[in-house]
Amino acid sequence: MSKIALRGYTLKAKKPSNNPYSGQRVSPLKHERVLVFDTETTTNQYLNFKIGYFQIYMDGKFQHQGLFYDELMLTKKENKTFISYANKKKIALYSLEEFINDVLYIEIFRWKTLCVGFNLPFDISRIAKRVGDSRAKNKGGFTFTLSDNRFNPPIIIKKMGEGHNFKFTSTKINKGNHFFPGYFLDVQTLAEVLLQKKRVSLEKACEMLNTNTKKIGNDEHGKEINDDYIDYMIADVVATWEVYEKLIEELDSYQIKIPPTKIYSSASIGKHALKQLGIVSFLDRNPDFSPEILGNIMTSYYGGRCECKIRKEPVKVTTLDFTSMYPTIVLLMDLWKYMIAESLEMQDITDEIKEMLSKVDLAYLQNKENWKDLVVMVKVQPDNDILPVRMDYKGSGTGYNVGINDLSSDSELWYALPDVIASVILTGKVPKIIEAVKFIPKGIQKGLRKSQILGIDIDPAKDNFVQVLVEERQKIKLKMKDISKDDPEYQQLESRAQAIKILVNSTSYGIFIELNPDDKKSDIQVYGLDDFNTSENKLEKAGNYFHPLLAVMITSGSKLFLAMAEAKTRDLGSVHAYMDTDSIFVPPEHAQEIIDYFQPLNPYSLDIPLLKPEKEDMWFYGISSKRYALYTYENEEIKFMEGERSFKLHGLGHLTNPFSKDGGDWQAEIWEDLLKLHYGTISRLDIEEKYSNFYAISRLTISTPNVLHRFDRLNKGKPWKEQIKPFNFYLVGFQTIEENGKAVKPLTPLTKNPQSIVYEPFIDYETGEIKQGSHYFKPLSRTILEYANHPEAKFDGEAGVLERKHIQADSIIYIGKEANNIDEQELGVKLAQVFINENWIAQQILTLPQKVAEEWGVDRKTFQTTKKAIGEALRKGEKVNLFTPARKRLLERLCL
Repeated sequence: MSKIALRGYTLKAKKPSNNPYSGQRVSPLKHERVLVFDTETTTNQYLNFKIGYFQIYMDGKFQHQGLFYDELMLTKKENKTFISYANKKKIALYSLEEFINDVLYIEIFRWKTLCVGFNLPFDISRIAKRVGDSRAKNKGGFTFTLSDNRFNPPIIIKKMGEGHNFKFTSTKINKGNHFFPGYFLDVQTLAEVLLQKKRVSLEKACEMLNTNTKKIGNDEHGKEINDDYIDYMIADVVATWEVYEKLIEELDSYQIKIPPTKIYSSASIGKHALKQLGIVSFLDRNPDFSPEILGNIMTSYYGGRCECKIRKEPVKVTTLDFTSMYPTIVLLMDLWKYMIAESLEMQDITDEIKEMLSKVDLAYLQNKENWKDLVVMVKVQPDNDILPVRMDYKGSGTGYNVGINDLSSDSELWYALPDVIASVILTGKVPKIIEAVKFIPKGIQKGLRKSQILGIDIDPAKDNFVQVLVEERQKIKLKMKDISKDDPEYQQLESRAQAIKILVNSTSYGIFIELNPDDKKSDIQVYGLDDFNTSENKLEKAGNYFHPLLAVMITSGSKLFLAMAEAKTRDLGSVHAYMDTDSIFVPPEHAQEIIDYFQPLNPYSLDIPLLKPEKEDMWFYGISSKRYALYTYENEEIKFMEGERSFKLHGLGHLTNPFSKDGGDWQAEIWEDLLKLHYGTISRLDIEEKYSNFYAISRLTISTPNVLHRFDRLNKGKPWKEQIKPFNFYLVGFQTIEENGKAVKPLTPLTKNPQSIVYEPFIDYETGEIKQGSHYFKPLSRTILEYANHPEAKFDGEAGVLERKHIQADSIIYIGKEANNIDEQELGVKLAQVFINENWIAQQILTLPQKVAEEWGVDRKTFQTTKKAIGEALRKGEKVNLFTPARKRLLERLCL
């Protein structure tokens, strides 16, 4: 018997009296005046400010520059060198305090100048005097005090999506109608969005954008300040300015009216594009749409499909990728009509769906016209049907994963029709259908506007925006094939193709499932298969273009593509090795037949290959989802693909390089050793001997107050310069042992040699206590061997072709957004909140056997007292307190 998890939809128990978006100020699209600055710091664990440099530009022209410094952080020699450099170069010189009060605040607060930096949160935190936790709507962020002048408001920095939101605090002079939030731009975030490269460095951004000024390499970084060091810092500021200019030029080519300071991810661009076309969000058009129906739809949301089907057995594969998977589904299912519709109409078509499912097969699904009729929600009574199932497959209480498995359920469940069809073609039987509801778009929004985006004229009432963009990108890619990569035109076309890809992807999925959790609990109503009230969870506010029906249909349609590819592979007498969202790894001899099968579904006016081979005739070795390698193997020699990493090290991505920095790819070395271990050319003992003297250490960033507070004991009573600060880097060790029932998670400030921390005192993340001892750290050898044996928990089996699990669902819990700050994942921060149905929990406790309660750590007397108190509260209609120590223990076991 198993507990499954469904997504829930939340609303405030009492509707807010005003629009949460009212009163928001419009940021300018262009900034005439820009201040760019950079700081250099000590290289110890505190990363204290030493020197800095700024430039001010007006209308793109250089206006002023200055050096600033903290003389107390410099030696006498460094002070003399710095002052001499400023005089020699005739550059204005400021103390840190002078820069903040006489330059920075005058510019960015009084004159409303745009403040620019590369990794701006770090640089602002360096020049702060102190930090506090942000409150109210800004909870979860940092509030930095830079100046003791009460007219200079502190700056709030809060993580938002993939970037950060910056703004001045409200003060006596900065409030009400005169409140000015400030204009801040982290160029690194903008570069990551427009260049589509995560954690891009300034050096890489300069290279990709071909700026005149390049980032200067500096092996002496952090050491004694000399003229070369200052040159290096100045070059960084100039390079940052040039990267900024190039990125703004790139953004201008989109022809989308979006302030660069409001770009937190590619989704920001997509939402502004829809807004420019006059497309109003679903909830704004239909504010009274039934939350019960939205809850039903949310329970059917499962995202993409990822699985390792053949485990720990090398097989030859060709990897097949679907062209623009989500946009293709949008076209096939004619979902653009839903984006521009005035409203939705629902129609019961239960009998029609039963009849269709009795006839559906792979040939039926090759007909494009049939896909337009798939926007249907189906209530089923699962009985050994192959359907998406979200549950804690590992049984570890660390999170929920989605697997495609044989499901039987005591409850009737809602699924999107494409998921039900996938079950039919994989099982050969029709599930028990309780109800089927078709959603029909009615009317066209009246405020739609024609617009030119990326040089393309778009009439949203007539043109399918997604189709126009995809086809334009394909035309560009065809043209690029006939042009040399050294030709300037090639670079222009490549940039345009990238821009289109960003825009297509950002309007084809993510924005429709955007939910933003509050930072504190409140009284909310949770909707799913039914609804309930709770005050023990956080509201998840719907994003501007939240439309769960579209999100469900796009992802379920994509999973149907993968199920069709699986079924086709099976019909050819074989089995796929791996799947991930928009790709499938199949036997090379069957690749072309599978490609040919999908081509009739091409929804574009161009002859675009819908399914294409990416890597052909490679060896595949899989461990589990996101953990595999593609390679060649001849004469016992293992080779990965040149120019790219043809392996995935999911779960170990944050590990620091345990070896000396010799320029080699240490992650490739680990995977090569894993493969050698499989082939028997090395043994487990060889792994132990090679890696046992190294430890698994990750480097992360202190990006939330939650992590910073773990350093409270270390920081207590110390001056600012001797404290661990926000946006400092820190190191975390993989826990190996438990004390008092809790895993010890070693946490230390950053050091130059991460491996050395195992011999030094550290902070336990769970308790904040100071501990010491290498036995608290996991040896890298153990980490690697555990990684090699990581189970594909969604399936049954140890090696070879794995089998689907048979899930008998006997209970349901509701969960929230399945994402969190990546910098906290290594610390075991939960991925999704579990919505607490207090009455259901109370009833479960009342019917819980005494023996089970004792197994869960609650003794007989306490359990009987607990049941009596809960029973009395229910009889009196009072709120049940579920948060005594014993009840919390029971609640955690019931919900996990």
